[in-house]
Amino acid sequence: MTFKRSLIIILVIALLLIGSASYYEFVFVPGLHAPPSAATLESWQYPVDKITTNLQQQGVIQAQFTLQAGSTAVVTELGQRNAQVDDAVIGVLHGLSSAQIMAPGGRELLKAKVKQAINAFLTTGKIRTVYIDSMIVQ
Repeated sequence: MTFKRSLIIILVIALLLIGSASYYEFVFVPGLHAPPSAATLESWQYPVDKITTNLQQQGVIQAQFTLQAGSTAVVTELGQRNAQVDDAVIGVLHGLSSAQIMAPGGRELLKAKVKQAINAFLTTGKIRTVYIDSMIVQ
Protein backbone atom coordinates (compact mmCIF):
# COMPACT_ATOMS: atom_id res chain seq x y z
CA MET A 1 0.00 0.00 0.00
CA THR A 2 2.77 2.48 0.88
CA PHE A 3 4.73 1.46 -2.23
CA LYS A 4 1.80 2.44 -4.50
CA ARG A 5 1.36 5.72 -2.67
CA SER A 6 5.09 6.51 -2.99
CA LEU A 7 5.02 5.66 -6.68
CA ILE A 8 2.04 7.96 -7.26
CA ILE A 9 3.74 10.81 -5.40
CA ILE A 10 6.93 10.37 -7.46
CA LEU A 11 4.95 10.38 -10.73
CA VAL A 12 3.04 13.53 -9.73
CA ILE A 13 6.28 15.32 -8.81
CA ALA A 14 7.89 14.24 -12.11
CA LEU A 15 4.91 15.53 -14.11
CA LEU A 16 4.99 18.85 -12.24
CA LEU A 17 8.71 19.27 -12.95
CA ILE A 18 8.27 18.49 -16.66
CA GLY A 19 5.30 20.84 -16.93
CA SER A 20 7.14 23.64 -15.12
CA ALA A 21 10.21 23.27 -17.32
CA SER A 22 8.07 23.37 -20.48
CA TYR A 23 6.18 26.41 -19.26
CA TYR A 24 9.43 28.21 -18.43
CA GLU A 25 10.90 27.44 -21.86
CA PHE A 26 7.88 28.68 -23.83
CA VAL A 27 7.08 31.73 -21.70
CA PHE A 28 10.33 33.04 -20.22
CA VAL A 29 13.04 32.15 -22.74
CA PRO A 30 12.97 35.10 -25.17
CA GLY A 31 13.55 34.51 -28.86
CA LEU A 32 13.50 30.75 -28.67
CA HIS A 33 10.25 30.49 -30.60
CA ALA A 34 10.18 33.96 -32.11
CA PRO A 35 9.09 34.42 -35.73
CA PRO A 36 11.78 35.22 -38.30
CA SER A 37 12.91 38.83 -38.51
CA ALA A 38 11.92 41.09 -41.41
CA ALA A 39 15.46 40.87 -42.80
CA THR A 40 15.32 37.07 -42.74
CA LEU A 41 11.92 37.04 -44.43
CA GLU A 42 13.23 39.41 -47.09
CA SER A 43 16.16 37.08 -47.79
CA TRP A 44 13.64 34.25 -48.28
CA GLN A 45 11.76 36.11 -51.04
CA TYR A 46 12.07 35.33 -54.73
CA PRO A 47 10.90 37.93 -57.29
CA VAL A 48 9.29 36.45 -60.40
CA ASP A 49 9.96 38.32 -63.65
CA LYS A 50 7.14 40.51 -65.00
CA ILE A 51 4.97 38.33 -67.22
CA THR A 52 2.65 39.47 -70.01
CA THR A 53 0.43 36.78 -71.52
CA ASN A 54 -3.00 35.97 -72.88
CA LEU A 55 -5.78 34.84 -70.58
CA GLN A 56 -8.04 31.84 -71.11
CA GLN A 57 -10.88 33.22 -73.25
CA GLN A 58 -9.83 36.71 -74.20
CA GLY A 59 -7.81 39.42 -72.63
CA VAL A 60 -4.25 40.04 -71.62
CA ILE A 61 -2.61 40.15 -68.22
CA GLN A 62 0.64 41.68 -67.09
CA ALA A 63 1.64 40.58 -63.62
CA GLN A 64 4.62 40.43 -61.31
CA PHE A 65 4.82 38.22 -58.24
CA THR A 66 7.07 37.74 -55.23
CA LEU A 67 7.26 34.26 -53.71
CA GLN A 68 7.80 33.93 -49.95
CA ALA A 69 9.83 30.81 -49.29
CA GLY A 70 10.58 29.13 -45.99
CA SER A 71 14.37 29.13 -46.32
CA THR A 72 17.27 30.30 -48.45
CA ALA A 73 17.56 26.78 -49.87
CA VAL A 74 14.13 27.19 -51.48
CA VAL A 75 15.10 30.60 -52.88
CA THR A 76 18.24 29.06 -54.37
CA GLU A 77 16.19 26.27 -55.94
CA LEU A 78 13.72 28.81 -57.36
CA GLY A 79 16.62 30.65 -58.99
CA GLN A 80 17.89 27.41 -60.50
CA ARG A 81 14.39 26.59 -61.76
CA ASN A 82 13.63 30.08 -63.08
CA ALA A 83 12.30 28.78 -66.41
CA GLN A 84 10.01 26.31 -64.63
CA VAL A 85 8.74 29.05 -62.32
CA ASP A 86 7.90 31.32 -65.27
CA ASP A 87 6.27 28.43 -67.15
CA ALA A 88 4.17 27.48 -64.11
CA VAL A 89 2.95 31.07 -63.66
CA ILE A 90 2.15 31.41 -67.38
CA GLY A 91 0.27 28.09 -67.26
CA VAL A 92 -1.83 29.32 -64.35
CA LEU A 93 -2.57 32.62 -66.08
CA HIS A 94 -3.56 30.86 -69.32
CA GLY A 95 -6.01 28.73 -67.33
CA LEU A 96 -7.90 31.69 -65.89
CA SER A 97 -10.21 34.20 -67.51
CA SER A 98 -10.24 37.90 -66.78
CA ALA A 99 -13.68 37.45 -65.18
CA GLN A 100 -12.27 34.87 -62.74
CA ILE A 101 -9.35 37.09 -61.79
CA MET A 102 -11.44 40.24 -61.39
CA ALA A 103 -14.25 38.49 -59.46
CA PRO A 104 -14.36 38.76 -55.66
CA GLY A 105 -11.72 36.36 -54.37
CA GLY A 106 -10.05 36.20 -57.78
CA ARG A 107 -6.70 37.50 -56.55
CA GLU A 108 -6.67 34.87 -53.79
CA LEU A 109 -7.58 32.18 -56.33
CA LEU A 110 -4.69 33.32 -58.54
CA LYS A 111 -2.25 33.28 -55.61
CA ALA A 112 -3.37 29.81 -54.51
CA LYS A 113 -3.01 28.37 -58.02
CA VAL A 114 0.45 29.89 -58.49
CA LYS A 115 1.55 28.53 -55.11
CA GLN A 116 0.20 25.06 -55.91
CA ALA A 117 1.79 24.96 -59.37
CA ILE A 118 5.24 25.94 -58.09
CA ASN A 119 5.15 23.77 -54.96
CA ALA A 120 4.44 20.78 -57.22
CA PHE A 121 8.04 20.70 -58.47
CA LEU A 122 10.06 22.09 -55.54
CA THR A 123 12.20 19.55 -53.67
CA THR A 124 13.97 21.60 -50.95
CA GLY A 125 10.85 23.11 -49.38
CA LYS A 126 7.67 24.93 -50.25
CA ILE A 127 6.42 28.40 -51.10
CA ARG A 128 4.55 29.79 -48.10
CA THR A 129 2.95 32.88 -49.63
CA VAL A 130 2.53 34.48 -53.04
CA TYR A 131 2.45 38.28 -53.21
CA ILE A 132 1.13 40.15 -56.24
CA ASP A 133 3.46 43.09 -56.81
CA SER A 134 1.59 44.45 -59.81
CA MET A 135 -1.21 43.28 -62.06
CA ILE A 136 -2.93 44.79 -65.08
CA VAL A 137 -5.82 42.91 -66.70
CA GLN A 138 -7.30 44.05 -70.03
